[in-house]
Formats: sequence, C-alpha cells, structure tokens
Amino acid sequence: MTVSSEQADSRPLKLAVCGSGRWGQTLMRNITAAPDLELAAVISTRSSIPDEITHGAPVFDDWRMAVSRMNLDGIVLALPPDRQPAVAAEIMESGMPLFLEKPLALNVESAKRLVQAAGDWGFVGLVDHLHLFAPEFQELVRQVRSRDTVRSITSVSGNSGPYRDSWSVCWDWAPHDVAMVLTVMESVPVSVEARIVDRIGKGGQIFENVRLILTFADGVVADITTGNAFDRRRREFAVAVDEFTVSYAENPENERSLAMGRGDDMQPVRVESVPPLTAALNVFAGRVRREAGGEADLALAAEVVRVLSAAELAISEEVEVSIDQAAYSATSGTAG
Repeated sequence: MTVSSEQADSRPLKLAVCGSGRWGQTLMRNITAAPDLELAAVISTRSSIPDEITHGAPVFDDWRMAVSRMNLDGIVLALPPDRQPAVAAEIMESGMPLFLEKPLALNVESAKRLVQAAGDWGFVGLVDHLHLFAPEFQELVRQVRSRDTVRSITSVSGNSGPYRDSWSVCWDWAPHDVAMVLTVMESVPVSVEARIVDRIGKGGQIFENVRLILTFADGVVADITTGNAFDRRRREFAVAVDEFTVSYAENPENERSLAMGRGDDMQPVRVESVPPLTAALNVFAGRVRREAGGEADLALAAEVVRVLSAAELAISEEVEVSIDQAAYSATSGTAG
C-alpha cells in the first residue's frame, strides 16, 4: 500500500476497478465523482473499452500490472461471485486493500478460504453489503440496541428484474437482507426455511421471489421476501422491539428513510442521508488511510454465505435446514 501518514490528507487515493460490466461502470462513475478518490486504472479482459466508460483511466488485463504501473492504493472488485474468490485471495496475499462485492462467494468452502487467506496475510478492506453503510440503517441499529430485546424482523426487497442465468435470486438478492438481519441480531440463525413464493415467466426467462425464515436461538424470527418478480423496486426493513418498531425503507427513486413508533403511529427520523455506495466507498477510503479494518466485514460475509447455502438447500429439499452455531463477531453497526 502506498499511502503514508504525510500523504493521507493531501491527495486522492488511487483505486482500480476490476471488472467492466454494468456494476463495474457504476463503481467507476462513483469513484470519479468522489473528491478524495481517483480512478487510476481499470482491470478488464475486454480488448477495447471506450474512454467515456473508463473516464480516461488506462486499462490493464492483469491486476498485478495495474498495481505496479499505477502505484495503486486499493482495488475495487466488480466480478461475478463465482470468479471473485480466486482473484480476491491473490490480491489479499499481495497485501493490497480490497473492496469486495456481495455475495462473497457462492459456496461455504470458498468463503472459508477467503477468511483463512485474510487470517494468513492480513486484510484491509470492505465487503459491499451496501445497506449496512447507509446512515439510515446505521441509525436503525443504534436505536434497536438502545432498547430491549428484538421481537421480530421483517424485510421485503427486490425489483422487476434483472434476470440472471448464472445464479439464483436467493444469491442475487438475499445477501443484503441477510447481512442486515445478522448485523441487527449480532448472531447467526439456528435454522433456515426457504421456498419460492412467486414465479413469473417473461420472454423465456423465469423471474422469482423467495421467502426465507431465519430462526434464532432465542426464538426471534426474521422473515425475508426478496427477488426479481416484483412489479417495482422494493426495500422495506422493519425491526420490532417490544411494542416499538424501527423501519428503514428505500423507494424506487433511491431515496432512503427511517421511521420509528408504536403501531400505526410511525414518525420519521431525520438522518443526514448519503447514498449507500458513496458511504461504502468513504468507509473503504478511511480504512485504507488507517491501514486497518475489514476483518469483521469478511466474517459477516462468510456467515451470509452459510445462511444462503442453507436457504438453497431448504428450497431444493423442501425442508427446514439447521445451521450449526459458530463463533461470530458482527459488525458494530457504525461501519467505522
């Protein structure tokens, strides 16, 4: 890593985006727009990428070449979850700070290997369960923890599309909801039930919504419905504490809100809003400059993969799947 204490406040961090698909292009735009970040390189196997996509950044087909040529401070991955683990492990071994995508992997063993690699080589970075970094969600966590025991959690999220043929809606949509639930609960569930609740065929493609029921050791149940078969974008996450409810929502225009109250008397809570991706990049930049932070993100991401793997088994076998309890350290809810 190239940041020194003298440089930390004087120049933008030089980042590379690895992956040039739709999400990679979103990351490029957001990094370019950030005053304390610089899109120094793009890493892609595509032979030719227009400058308007890369914002003039040079393109390399190998991350090692990008690091050596551009003196990078960090790498931001925008790779599919089946490809991410192998690339991430190599970058971890090099010591380069790393911004990882959700889900961390598509199976438990790959996720475990990344956690082990971080233990062997160290890890500075972040796993982009985006909503964990939204100020509204962080305030929800603070409000919940200042009160009594959680009674229940309900989450509804999704959209009309997009369709993916490489992994299911459970892996595509549920990582955010599961990460939010585990962060609030500070534990992993003991069992998972899951089933497809909506299935719509369009143009030869199948769009689905899946329902996950996560049951925790103290009897708390988290009820998640998510997928790509909604008629519009949805994001509603509510935590019931005694007779009190705290609710985080995001509308189709990407505007987030927080409300608290009893019964139908829900009152808005004013929070200085920052787009979740902007907030996540800010947290990543802070960790890079401090040369510390990210291990809890990685541990949480591995537990999310474990829950999703159990959910997929529950769907295919039509049974409730038990999850063995394991040592787990949740994120603090403040993303510091």
